[in-house]
Amino acid sequence: MLVYVRGAGDIATGVAARLVRAGVSVVMADIAVPTCIRRTISFCEAIRLGEVQVEGIRARLAQTPAEALEITQAGDVAVVVDPQAKMLDELKPAAVVDAILAKRNLGTKMDDAPIVVGIGQGFTAGGGRNGG
Repeated sequence: MLVYVRGAGDIATGVAARLVRAGVSVVMADIAVPTCIRRTISFCEAIRLGEVQVEGIRARLAQTPAEALEITQAGDVAVVVDPQAKMLDELKPAAVVDAILAKRNLGTKMDDAPIVVGIGQGFTAGGGRNGG
């Protein structure tokens, strides 16, 4: 099972770590220059460093969807720069988790995957953020 997590900050990293421990493959997407504050416990640092380890789980930067899948098949978390979630069509994840924690919807849609989960303020079940 593949899960695509939008965001790679500290909360998103916690989500990804739990999924990996449950045997789920994870691709995380963030912006080119992440705004995460707690970088030492966030997989977003893979964007800057190429590779990072948090709680014994390794995350590696991928440039393409194919490379991301190779990384997940090796048991690591793949981190991609994909703020518009353009890789969703090629990756075809079983689930999408929006863990960006923005104050507005940055493009997550209910039809992005068979399962879509929003984390943070403003999400309404079945309706995206703020019912939209």
